[in-house]
Amino acid sequence: MRAKASHYGIVLFLLLASWPSVRWYGARMLDGSDEPWGVLALATGFGFSFLGVRQCFAFWRYLVAAMLMLLPLVSGVFMTPLIQSLFVALSLASLLVDRRCWVGHVGLFVLALPLISSLQFYGGFPLRWVIGKASSALLGVLGFGVEAQGTMLHWRGEVVAIDAPCSGVQMLWSSVFLACLMICIHKPNFRGSLLVLQVAGVSAFLGNVLRNVLLFFLESGVWNIGKWGHDPIGLIVFAMVLAAIVWVGGRVKGGAAPSKSILVRTSLDRVGPPTCLVLVLGCVGFSNIESARRLPEGTIASADILDSIQEDLYREGWYEIPLEPRAVEYAKGFPGKIELYGRDERRLAVRVIDRATRRYHLSADCYRAIGYDTEPMPIFMAVDGSLWGRVMATRDGECLEVRERVVSQDGQAWTDPSSWFWSAMMGRSEGPWVGYAETVPVKRGAF
Repeated sequence: MRAKASHYGIVLFLLLASWPSVRWYGARMLDGSDEPWGVLALATGFGFSFLGVRQCFAFWRYLVAAMLMLLPLVSGVFMTPLIQSLFVALSLASLLVDRRCWVGHVGLFVLALPLISSLQFYGGFPLRWVIGKASSALLGVLGFGVEAQGTMLHWRGEVVAIDAPCSGVQMLWSSVFLACLMICIHKPNFRGSLLVLQVAGVSAFLGNVLRNVLLFFLESGVWNIGKWGHDPIGLIVFAMVLAAIVWVGGRVKGGAAPSKSILVRTSLDRVGPPTCLVLVLGCVGFSNIESARRLPEGTIASADILDSIQEDLYREGWYEIPLEPRAVEYAKGFPGKIELYGRDERRLAVRVIDRATRRYHLSADCYRAIGYDTEPMPIFMAVDGSLWGRVMATRDGECLEVRERVVSQDGQAWTDPSSWFWSAMMGRSEGPWVGYAETVPVKRGAF
């Protein structure tokens, strides 16, 4: 009993010593900028910890936790809040995981982090590019001469866009979560655990390719069943992916139970104090890390183009509007300039961006942060042929259609920040870039 109390006391101290990361985690879960699914993974991880072996207080756990807490101090790598929180999550996992299913248990603590928004930003475009190539290849086998250009599928003069929600990030997260859950329930050996995770990743990818192929039939008019089929197709494919993971997860071999004698012989009472001291030093040092260093960003492209943009907008009937206090604070750390314009009931946010940066993100994230529910919509084509990403934001009976795109000085355009970021980061477009986000009020039911 004393060993248990000391063990969980150290866990509590680790959380207290890591209060900057804990505070950041709480803010990210509550500000609406990311999906709060991580809370489910965290609760599941803690649940399996308390349901697992009660005497698994081996000394190596404290050594691993201490090294994980000290590693950021000596590694010299850039430390963002997310990376700091990753080290905290791994340290918690080293203290709490059931070693009979440690692969899945550690995975739950990693999935507890607010990953979806960052994965969507950094991985959204590469995933959609790969999915586009795979989808066009499969459609070619089926007899459709579809050409994939970036994240667009071209067929007989029609263009079908693979937009941000079709990247499969959310399906991948859900698949890995279910795989970790199955590992913790059935407790397979190490090889079996890796097999379940591999099946989850492959199933999520293939399922997303299949979903995009089926949606291509829908969007291109090959299947004339109306827009109502969009959601059922996604749900059916998603159910197939989850069923494959459950089927494989229930058939892998179970691992051997941990030896009780070994666990008792390496209890906290015998080897805990020296290791706990190292862990305390790690916690204290980790809590004193300076504020997160800047994210990697591209080269600054200097050019004063805001005056010409303003002249064009004034000619079209737009007028400048002062930024709200929240936007003013956001603009202070933004690598460029931000201005807001109005025309009738419409609003147009103009962001001049001088480098590839994570600070330019989807407008849907901003609207979720102020209490709106957002729903992805198909790509919008304007009268002049320009393509715009689109979401519907709703709150208290108010409906707003938010359209956004990014344009470069050499005439390129993107409908989401992820595809723009990689093009700018790899030097494939000329800055500075201009991000437009137009908000149009719509009547409920009009969409």
